[in-house]
Amino acid sequence: MDFSFWPATLAHKNRYKVQHTLFALDPWSIIEGSISQKCPAAAKEEAQACLRQARDFFQAVNQAKTLESRPLSLYYSYMNLVKAFCLTRGQQPTFDKAQHGLSEQLRAPNVELVDAYLSAFPSPSKKQILQNFDEFLRAVTGKSLPASFDYELTKLLPQTVSGHRLWCLAENADERMFPVESIQYWKDSQGKTAWLRMILKTENLTRHGMTRSQLLKRAGLNNDFRMVSQDPITDKVLTTLEMKVPIPVTGYASDKVQELSKLIKDRIWSVVSTVPPYRKYYLYASPPTEQPHVLPQLLSIYAISYYLGSITRYRPHQLPKISQGTYGPLIQDFITGQPMQFLYLMASEFSEQDVAKPAIVLQ
Repeated sequence: MDFSFWPATLAHKNRYKVQHTLFALDPWSIIEGSISQKCPAAAKEEAQACLRQARDFFQAVNQAKTLESRPLSLYYSYMNLVKAFCLTRGQQPTFDKAQHGLSEQLRAPNVELVDAYLSAFPSPSKKQILQNFDEFLRAVTGKSLPASFDYELTKLLPQTVSGHRLWCLAENADERMFPVESIQYWKDSQGKTAWLRMILKTENLTRHGMTRSQLLKRAGLNNDFRMVSQDPITDKVLTTLEMKVPIPVTGYASDKVQELSKLIKDRIWSVVSTVPPYRKYYLYASPPTEQPHVLPQLLSIYAISYYLGSITRYRPHQLPKISQGTYGPLIQDFITGQPMQFLYLMASEFSEQDVAKPAIVLQ
């Protein structure tokens, strides 16, 4: 069975069946269908209205003639999409009076982007007002912010997969995103336990000065995964990481794959592609001092988009300066290249199934 964050779907009672990639030229239609099928009736009208706004803002981004006019529409598209997602999950009955849940700030010497940080607030606030960012975090991970926290922009930027090498170029730094060659489901010969293995090319680590033990720690896997040996020849080429503690299987192993995937979902980054296997997975190896700033993939994209949208709204003259500065290529790529990735990833979250764009369309 191919790895997926959603490898199976509930068939009946407590039994699961394998599901495969869903192909869609228009991910919005997948999201719309998910809202129609899954959203609680009392929240459906609001979720559908949020979806319509999200789509209109997204189209405005594509129609914008200048780079500077895109970030604000992009953020409001994401924000409305996030509200629709949380409503569909039944997490809240309404987002009528919700706040962004983020506040953009600058530290001295007040250099835009370089000295910027985002204050994130727990939801609900002390005044019982929902905070969109924390609600999104809980919808994706099941966990909320325990307290307010300041995320530094320069520590969020390297967490974008598509722009990671542009960040490396800007910082003259080694790569932190390491491609995973395969993620495998395993079970013992009696079918009583099941676990995961991740396979990486060792050369991708060594050429960036990353040891295997460092990878485990910096990717946040050292508590749950360990390195295992296959054979001397293979071990020189491939690095194999395996779950330390398998999960018990009382029925069919296929009923447990969803649980296994969920265990690592928030520690894996992915890219949607139009060719098999349609998902490429990565581990992000953060330096120890930056690990408190590591967010799940969708949340880091959302946070950066909030910052860029805030600049566009309040200080539009600053965006051209950023676009022409050290991080310029990364920011431009983020604004122009990231939106469709975010949209397909969100369509997958809504449908709880991998969604990808088909490579060939027959007329």
